[in-house]
Amino acid sequence: MEASQMTTESQGKEIKMAHSKSLYSCRMAQKTEMIALCALINSVYRGESAKGGWTTEADLLDGQRCDLTMLKELVTRPNSGFLVICNTEEIVACCHLQLAEAEVAECGMLSVTPTWQNQGVANVLLHTAEEYARGTWQAQHMRLWVIKQRPELAAYYQRRGYQFTGATLPFPDDSRYGIPKVAGLCLLAMEKALTLPA
Repeated sequence: MEASQMTTESQGKEIKMAHSKSLYSCRMAQKTEMIALCALINSVYRGESAKGGWTTEADLLDGQRCDLTMLKELVTRPNSGFLVICNTEEIVACCHLQLAEAEVAECGMLSVTPTWQNQGVANVLLHTAEEYARGTWQAQHMRLWVIKQRPELAAYYQRRGYQFTGATLPFPDDSRYGIPKVAGLCLLAMEKALTLPA
């Protein structure tokens, strides 16, 4: 696979995990799995079912986090796809990964099904996403966006080497991303330098 592309050949191929002694496997999602990913992402970000998880935005936003049309569009873009972690045949975690600009990859919608949270799955998924971006696209930085009103989530990423860049965006005025329950929601950019392995 060329470094500048994420082709359909990469979909479904197993990817070397950040930690090899793992009870689960990691691969790029296939286009046929978008329904399952849509259900997973919405279940951990929105609604009552999400309130027990650490990624929940249910107190800040109503509505959905994503829809099927959105995910299908993302997975068909060049240099864009979903990394998934599976326990046998079940998808237990995912994140969207894309090359946003030269040498800068972005990770978003990091989701772990509630029964698999607090077991290190998110750490492995994030680390594997960083390694994939560096190895496939030669990305030098990983960027992600966090809601300003989620300081505990920002702190999680800071513990993993991410720092605020000072860039901000207003929360999208589009109900496909959710319906704000509080005023003043905005997104803060965080970045981490992707160093070469020792």
